[in-house]
Amino acid sequence: MAADKPANLAEAMKYYNDRISDLEIEVTLKDEEIAALKQRLSDFASMGTETAKGEAILNGGDERDLYPGEAREIVLDSLAEYRKQLGKGTRRSDVLDDILAHNAAKGIPKQKAKQLKDALKGFTALNSSIRQKLNEIGFDISERPNKHYRLKYYGDDRYKATMACSGGDKLRGGRNLAAELILNML
Repeated sequence: MAADKPANLAEAMKYYNDRISDLEIEVTLKDEEIAALKQRLSDFASMGTETAKGEAILNGGDERDLYPGEAREIVLDSLAEYRKQLGKGTRRSDVLDDILAHNAAKGIPKQKAKQLKDALKGFTALNSSIRQKLNEIGFDISERPNKHYRLKYYGDDRYKATMACSGGDKLRGGRNLAAELILNML
């Protein structure tokens, strides 16, 4: 007979009883592990986070995107800016580094900011070229009775600015307006 097969009924009974005991212990350990994982999942769910890779960490609010992916871009940009203030080796820096590494941003707010600065650099008057560039960035332009222009970001009344009909100072007028629009709308 082979060495791994029991020689008689008594040996077979002992072998299978031992095997059953080992498997019962393994099942008990797995049940405890499952219970611990369920508790952890419950803890994460109560914090508004998800544990599965690729799912959102935060729940979205009621604010709608003015362009596709806007809220995501703003959150990632804000996290990256905050991350610059942290030193290395802190829990916050490690968590933010991980989130930023696994969520590539397209950099749309920075692209729009650069386009805005370029469009308003040396601004002296609103011509068709500047108007087109501002429209491409997302600004609706309307003329006001006092000859100033009213800018609305994606037509949202919450994000308005006034633009002089002439830039005045070639060096600062356009740059100041661009800085205001970037701060308040991008």
